[in-house]
Amino acid sequence: MVTKKMIQEKIADLTEEQLNQVYDMIEQLSLSESTVKKPSLMSELQKISIEAPEDFSVKIAMSLGRDVSEG
Repeated sequence: MVTKKMIQEKIADLTEEQLNQVYDMIEQLSLSESTVKKPSLMSELQKISIEAPEDFSVKIAMSLGRDVSEG
């Protein structure tokens, strides 16, 4: 809270033009904070790509002894 009080004291002595500049800076800070968000788990998982043959899952299933016949 000390910082907020110090800022308020400084603002009291600023001109209208300086206040406009301060306001613009505050807006930029607010916008930058709202746009920088931690990516969701799903968006991170979507970045994963696996390079494997088309029948990769079938071969794995067969090696595990699973029935892969269509039926």
